[in-house]
Amino acid sequence: MSTPATSASPPCHCCSGKPLAQCCGIYLSGQAYPNTAEALMRSRYSAFVTGNLPYLTKTWHPDTCPELNSDDLTTRWQRLEVVKSKQGLKKSIVEFRAWFTDGDTERALHEISLFKLHKKRWVYVEPLDKWPSIGAS
Repeated sequence: MSTPATSASPPCHCCSGKPLAQCCGIYLSGQAYPNTAEALMRSRYSAFVTGNLPYLTKTWHPDTCPELNSDDLTTRWQRLEVVKSKQGLKKSIVEFRAWFTDGDTERALHEISLFKLHKKRWVYVEPLDKWPSIGAS
């Protein structure tokens, strides 16, 4: 049985199974801000898919954010798989695989990402080499 209200919205790019308008779309449009690191990571993936540079810059920690331009958005992203996530009070970790095409070959970016609270909002900080112990910090 399909729901008419959700059938008009395409599926979200982040592979959550939810309609875009009820998932990352509310973050990318500025209607809301993600309240968990995993939601932020999923919305950032959707921002890469859709080429939303302002959103990527806004959600990147100012100490680690590079200069971004449209050349950074040429990758053809295919799907996202969240491997696991650990939500902390001030720091969180999300491990994911983001699948993309490279010519005729499908490849995956596998990353363990560090997120921190910055001015009361989750922001992406950097990739990590391995899972740290984040405790209740």
